[in-house]
Amino acid sequence: MKKEIHITLAEPRGFCAGVDRAIAIVEKALEKYGSPIYVRHEVVHNEFVIENLKRKGAIFVEDMEDIPKGSHVIYSAHGVSKLVRKKASDFNLVPIDATCPLVTKVHKEVIQQNKKGHIIIMIGHEGHPEVDGTMGQVDDNDKTFLVQNLGDIDRLRIKNTEKISYVTQTTLSIDETKEIINKLKDKIS
Repeated sequence: MKKEIHITLAEPRGFCAGVDRAIAIVEKALEKYGSPIYVRHEVVHNEFVIENLKRKGAIFVEDMEDIPKGSHVIYSAHGVSKLVRKKASDFNLVPIDATCPLVTKVHKEVIQQNKKGHIIIMIGHEGHPEVDGTMGQVDDNDKTFLVQNLGDIDRLRIKNTEKISYVTQTTLSIDETKEIINKLKDKIS
């Protein structure tokens, strides 16, 4: 007799190693420096974790102007733009970088490809902190384009199709991006 097996996929997904690392960095900073510790954007999209860190003394902010000068600020796992890093310096903040190593790798790739003169296409969701941080690695807004869906590819107006690089938001799965990547490759080849 054959036994029937049922598999249920849980939603949402669990934390990646980069988020686990960022949470640990916030907790260690609170232990080392005491409360409050300011965190640029929530380290994870999980209300339970955020509330727990707030109870321990973490203060989550979107604007660097909301942080008292000389304070410690932690960059979330999502990473930050060059402008956010400059503001931290301008406000004499002490940065602690909890950017996910995978996101840092994407940032470095964007910087390297931009230096080679490539246009950067970012596949991701508008307003997501990782997308803002990644696109914010390039100073020239005419050199970066955000693609969220197949229709965005049709609206792309790119002159130099020989120097194009694309990156994806690291929180998106291969299944979520493969159709967009295939259409993008068709358009630029």
